[in-house]
Amino acid sequence: MLKETPYGAYSDENYFNTEADALNALLYAYDPLNNIEYGARFLFNLTDIPTNQYKSYNKGLETALYTWDVNPNTEEFLYFFKYAYLSISRANSVLENVAEMQNIPTRLQQQFLGEAYFLRAFNYFMLVRAYGSVPLHQKVVQSVNDGQAPYADIEEIYSFILKDLEMAISMMEISKQQGRADKVAAHALISKVYLTLASSKMTGSPGYDWVSGHEEMYDKAKDHAGEVLFNQNIYGLEPDLAKIYDVNHHNQGREHIFITSMSREGKGQEGNYSQLPQMYSLGLPAVYISSGLNSSNNVQPIIESGQSGFQYYRVDNDFYHQFADEDLRKRLMVTSIYNADGSLLAEWSEDNLNSSNPTLFAFYYPFVRKYTDPYSNGHRTSANLYLIRFAEVALAYAEAAGPTTEGYYWINEVRKRAGLGELPSNLSPEEFREAVWRELTFELAFEGHGLFELRRINRVVEEVTNKTVKAEYAYFFPIPQREIDLNPKN
Repeated sequence: MLKETPYGAYSDENYFNTEADALNALLYAYDPLNNIEYGARFLFNLTDIPTNQYKSYNKGLETALYTWDVNPNTEEFLYFFKYAYLSISRANSVLENVAEMQNIPTRLQQQFLGEAYFLRAFNYFMLVRAYGSVPLHQKVVQSVNDGQAPYADIEEIYSFILKDLEMAISMMEISKQQGRADKVAAHALISKVYLTLASSKMTGSPGYDWVSGHEEMYDKAKDHAGEVLFNQNIYGLEPDLAKIYDVNHHNQGREHIFITSMSREGKGQEGNYSQLPQMYSLGLPAVYISSGLNSSNNVQPIIESGQSGFQYYRVDNDFYHQFADEDLRKRLMVTSIYNADGSLLAEWSEDNLNSSNPTLFAFYYPFVRKYTDPYSNGHRTSANLYLIRFAEVALAYAEAAGPTTEGYYWINEVRKRAGLGELPSNLSPEEFREAVWRELTFELAFEGHGLFELRRINRVVEEVTNKTVKAEYAYFFPIPQREIDLNPKN
């Protein structure tokens, strides 16, 4: 019999010995965000598909969220929940173990710990907005009993999130790296947390009656957003709207405060690389679009020629028509496709849905070009999810500041980049915030924010008009049944 000597096994006790160990553990905590069941796909399924942004057209490849025909066993609820907690568990491991390391530079140790605090807060912010009351894991799960953490109420979860983000801010420096967070990302996220508390309280959104006062929350949101807007020079509004979504500009792009890190050079499973372009593109073997947002004879493929799209995320035609014609963001929805030589192949029309021409029949909605990689490696692309952008922080500041000089400045800067004129200068606070909310809808469309934005302003049922909202889940999805079976609510 062949006898094999085991090489050993890694554990928390013998792994955290070097700087490389600490970094790898941190990157391991980031990794779930790239997974299909989290940021690579399911975030869109949970937050954008249930809104007016998408429509099924009674076609195949649709999930129950297109019709709100959901229940505690809906797949997206289970796996999104699972991968958020997977990231939390790994962040907890970093926090417990890296803090005890003696042979790592203090500055790096602080940065790694700050990122772990950020990640834990980021995931809990996702969870509380998705599900409401959820289990609160503050330490590494060591046993079955540890896995059965008590369900914390919404107020306790938000308190935990805010404490983690304050820790992250105190420990991190400004250090821009694609796929990772820094001090600016922590300020941006805590601003968004306070903004959610403020608007939810002000509008009477379910679950937020405990918030002390919306103006106090808005003041804090403004303060932290101001740190991003005024007290650093690494991030800023990208003047060229199209450049934000240029995959070769992701790493150094000023707009990107926190973005995923999938790459066309990634090996193995999706999540190391992205297939978001295929999810949005038409079901045709070769789709070429204009290389810029203005009319141009220069064309580029959505993905490498020969790779068909999945035609999964389908834009609602009525949502497309809500954009002003002069709004450049409207051109982020493609209405013309070309041959490789630049000649016109087809144009979108709502009548294409009834066409006998197979190309036109596939082109029955204007599809999103925010996720495009003309340099893809076969089916592997470098298209990423834009988790926090500078424009979002600018609009958060505007909402929090109200119709002040600074508030007008930042919303008008975002509008100017989109090719739009300035807002009227005499808006009331209520009218101004309505304008900001509308601007956020257009600016953040198809980026995984839609339902969360409607929930925080208490507009889910009245704003979602192209599908019938399941009222009991309008503001919080159900805890997945499998999770309740494993950890019953107390």
